[in-house]
Amino acid sequence: MAKIFRKIQQLDRWLGSFPGLCILDVEKKILPSLLASYYGNQIVLIGTPHQQPLIKSNTIPNRILLSPLFNKHTQDTIHNVESDLTELPIASGSVDLVLLPHILEYLDNPRQLFGEACRIVKPEGHIIICGFNPYSMWGLRKWYSKHDKIPWSGNFIKAGIVKKWLALADFKITRQTRILYRPPIFYEKIYHHLKFLEWLGPKCYAPLGGIYILIAQAKVIPLTPIKLSWKQKISDVRLPVIGIPRPTIRNHPL
Repeated sequence: MAKIFRKIQQLDRWLGSFPGLCILDVEKKILPSLLASYYGNQIVLIGTPHQQPLIKSNTIPNRILLSPLFNKHTQDTIHNVESDLTELPIASGSVDLVLLPHILEYLDNPRQLFGEACRIVKPEGHIIICGFNPYSMWGLRKWYSKHDKIPWSGNFIKAGIVKKWLALADFKITRQTRILYRPPIFYEKIYHHLKFLEWLGPKCYAPLGGIYILIAQAKVIPLTPIKLSWKQKISDVRLPVIGIPRPTIRNHPL
């Protein structure tokens, strides 16, 4: 558990640096537009304090940041819950929308948190997962980078694998997209000069975006009425009809 806590701490510090802020900036620009058509009362972001701007501009009134880290930058519009990620302190089927931005990649057992996140989603609620795409320039950079540094120390999970997890959890994909077509070059001037790739990428090489976003909805299992079949045979024994004598009316003299 201490190892996971350190990784999440490193992720939070990296998100406060220039490369991490670039990631957050790209996601902040697209997530509000993706969430504009989703309604509900609660949204839970499971991640780090630096990721709380991802739900800052959302129209859902009750916003919760759930993280194992203490949030030093608390905002009045966002409630903070400091919790372990193995068992979420939230009732099952109580949240309209759950957001998992780049947190599964830094856990030793991502399926456990994934299962907990699916558990707290309401029927017909939604879950959003953001992950680094292994089939991109960011995934290619991971192969020849030091694996002890963020973000390269994470396990870049394929989007196809996450889709299988969602299908097994009775979720259906409602929308998916790719973003971040600029290469992982962390020199500020060069990075900004390559801004045109964010326009060119979706048109020319859409599947190679550095980040994938999956939005899935929890299925509702219909309640099918069960018809009871009467299997007991009716007996052929007939009961005799007992005749009841009709009363006789006698004429009494007046």
